[in-house]
Amino acid sequence: MQREKLKEDAEGLIERAEILRWGDVNNKVLLDVGAGPLAIIAARDFNCTVTNIDVSEDALADAKRDAENEGLAEQIVFEHGDATSLSYPNGSFDVVICYGTLHHIEPEGRRKCLHELHRVAKDKVIIVEFTPEGFAEFHAFSSYKHVDLDWLELELNSLGEVETYSGTLMNVYTLKLLEKV
Repeated sequence: MQREKLKEDAEGLIERAEILRWGDVNNKVLLDVGAGPLAIIAARDFNCTVTNIDVSEDALADAKRDAENEGLAEQIVFEHGDATSLSYPNGSFDVVICYGTLHHIEPEGRRKCLHELHRVAKDKVIIVEFTPEGFAEFHAFSSYKHVDLDWLELELNSLGEVETYSGTLMNVYTLKLLEKV
């Protein structure tokens, strides 16, 4: 059974606040993979404590400036980091969110990334990624490679229970973690 339809913006992208509402992240400790507005929305509207990582120092500097302008610098930590090799201990974050970031990782590093996100999460991992149509619309002329969504769902299912939401241009995969051994 699929839950209610998630709100999409004018371009057909699922809104970040919708992802956070869907993921029930109120008052959680989050890891946000990839610098962008999600960290600010999580801190401001969902009272989350957020660590935001990115491989781009410039993207992190822009995100940090935006957080300071919103008065949220105390709730968000910005760190240079690679999602395929995280420095955090197991179970460091209640929820890990990867919104439109997986296709930025080279295909050979994606499995390692998913396993790292799973390792540092306590409760769930939320992956939001473009459908083939969404990827064609937003990255047709980029050097990025689309994510094979069938592979993604199979890989996530190997790590726990997955709830999938199919949107117009983006899909949402919520990995609810099984008890870790």
